Parts: sequence; structure tokens; C-alpha cells
Amino acid sequence: MSNNPWMECFVKGEWIFETRFLIYTVGYCLLAYIGNTTQKSYFAEVKRDPKNAPDHRSFKAMIASRPTVIAATVHSVATAIISCGILIAYHMQGNAWTTPGGIQLLEIWQTVGLPISISYFLTDCYFYCLPRKDGLIFVHHIIMCLCHYPVVHNSGAILSGAGDIEWVIWLSIIGYTSEISTAVMNYRWYLINTLEENWIGFGITNTFVALSWGMRVVMFTYLLLVQIFPRYSEYVEQNQMLSFRVMVFGHAAIGMLSLHWCIVMLKPGLRNLFVFKKKKVKPIEQMTAGFSFAEEVSGGNDKKEE
Repeated sequence: MSNNPWMECFVKGEWIFETRFLIYTVGYCLLAYIGNTTQKSYFAEVKRDPKNAPDHRSFKAMIASRPTVIAATVHSVATAIISCGILIAYHMQGNAWTTPGGIQLLEIWQTVGLPISISYFLTDCYFYCLPRKDGLIFVHHIIMCLCHYPVVHNSGAILSGAGDIEWVIWLSIIGYTSEISTAVMNYRWYLINTLEENWIGFGITNTFVALSWGMRVVMFTYLLLVQIFPRYSEYVEQNQMLSFRVMVFGHAAIGMLSLHWCIVMLKPGLRNLFVFKKKKVKPIEQMTAGFSFAEEVSGGNDKKEE
């Protein structure tokens, strides 16, 4: 048996993860193709007849301004539902990982949740991070893949969890509940691009997103201080210090990135958080430059439409 959890998952995983990874990757590539095709079609219509172009707040225009939003939303909603659903089922049946029907909840995460997510992160690196040169999101995606891949099979999970398979898979699942904030942030992006005037729902949505980013910081701090650090001696005993360091670095890095994005979101001020200002329409040449995650987090609605 190797002492490397990444290698163990690859060698002894029986190609279960890899097979589903390839299937989901094809799905994400198809969604990216739809997004890019929609973008080209919209820009062609605008250039052909600028005065009679499709409404810039239409669904087609929004996809054109952010071709990767379909895949991003599918990923955040799917992983949030799966992770939260597993945890709810676990607590509803008295903290048991096996349902009365014999369904293994941890296996659902290993064979469905993680392939859905890791395939998304790598395809998003190709379709968004590298073309847009978004270093922070690229780092986030690579960290997520590096930290969660050792959990996709028990042969790697037993090493990365220092002997405790259930705990390390639970750690992976609980971390993914933070995808709720990403899903709601995409709805916030939809509101920013479609609202014509201030609406109370915008302030409620914005407040939820800001609080959820703050809760991310709290959660990752808790996981580090209460769940991970106390197990240091177990990792020493199991000779898994590389796994321990990667785990600590990953949780600390994602926590710091969450704090950074929370600060970016709150930087324009509380009024910008609660009160909607009609977004300024970008010229076609700026729209073709693509979507920026940093601009999305900050709101991109601090300028009134002219």
C-alpha cells in the first residue's frame, strides 16, 4: 500500500471516479459550447443591426456577457443540494451514514458529488480562468481539486483522514455546503442585470450573500481549529504529514479567499448592498472582453445607467 493518498485513489479507484469525471466533463464542455455559441450569435446580431439589437437585459444577452454562467450555476446548485441532502439524511436517521434501504451516503458523495465538482473546476480553468487570466479563481479551483481528490475512494480517504474515512469524507461534504452562497450569488447577478428599479428582494438577496461569505470564513476557521488541528498527532502517527499540510493549507487558503471576496463585496458600502442602482450598459466591445468574477462579487452596479 502506497503512503500517497492521491496515488492510492488513482491506482485502486477501479476507474469509478475517472469514468464519471469524463462523463461530467463532456457535459460541462457541452454547456460551455452552448454559452459560447450564444455569445457569438448575440454579438453577430448586435453588429449586424445595432439599433434593433436584442434587449441587453434578455437571457440571451446575459449568457453572451457570461458564457460560463450555465455550468457555474449547475455546479453550485448540484453540489449544494447533494452535500446538504447527505448531511440532512445523516442527521435524520440518528447520525448514520447508511439509510434503512442500504444506501451508503458517503459513497454518493464520492461517486456523484466529487466527480461533478472536480470536473467542473478543471473545465472552468480551461474555459474561464486561463482565457480571462483570473489567477485567484484558478488558484481556488486547483486547491479544491488537490484537497478533495484523495477522498474519491476509500483507499485514499483512509490515508488523507489519518485512518478515519468517515471523518475526512464528512469534512469534504461540510465544506461544499458553502456552494449555497455561490448559487445565490448567481441569482444576485441575474437581478443586477435585469432589474429596472430598486426591489426589496435585491437587498435581501445581497444581505444573504454577504452573510454567507462571512459564514464561509467562520466555517473554515472552525474546521481548522476544532476539527483538523486537534488531529495533528494522528497524522504524525500515520506518517501523513503531507496530507495534513495540504489539508491545513487548503482550508486556510479557501477561508482567506472567502474573506477577500467578502471584503470586496462590502467595499462599495452598505447602501450599495441594500439599494439597487440600475446597471450601466456596457458597449459591445467591453462585453466581448468577458466576465470578471471580481466585478461580479463587488456588484458591478455602482454606476447608474446613462
